[in-house]
Amino acid sequence: MPFILRIASYISKAFDNIYLKLKFSVRNSNPKIRIAKSAWIDPTAVLNPEFGWIEIGKHSTVNEFCALHGAGGIRIGNGVRIGCHTVIHSVQHHFERLDVPIWKQGTHAEPIVIEDDVWIGANCTILGGVTIGAHSIVGAHSLVTKDIPPYSVAHGAPAKVLRSRRDDVKRSASNSGSDFES
Repeated sequence: MPFILRIASYISKAFDNIYLKLKFSVRNSNPKIRIAKSAWIDPTAVLNPEFGWIEIGKHSTVNEFCALHGAGGIRIGNGVRIGCHTVIHSVQHHFERLDVPIWKQGTHAEPIVIEDDVWIGANCTILGGVTIGAHSIVGAHSLVTKDIPPYSVAHGAPAKVLRSRRDDVKRSASNSGSDFES
């Protein structure tokens, strides 16, 4: 088995409800998956390098029920937050021919790069061949099919850049004066 999560659980009682708490450690015996020691991967996440690779940087998190399929390669930078139920899929089917079933037309794989300090909301899908620039935010339920520049806020299906976070900082700095008299 290429990726093994060892789970130790215990139950605690609070407010007459029972909660299941999980503690786990990662033992990775697959050289195609590289995870920084300070990264956190939820035990329900699926990491499948297939014939490619997956790299996850320091202090990054992959949350509940995420699926990473790294046939084309997936590089996740440092300090990245990936919301639950997100799919990062670096391989796609060919479908150009109508006389051949899709499953017989083969696939093509392209790498995905998620640079440092990116926040990806829940239920996003990120397809092969894209780079999400450093310090960007991808809103929940987005479909990322094209590159997103650094410092962007993007959302939608397909995801479109709504604004630059740098503009937010400029507005904040120009409004930093007090609204109150002393």
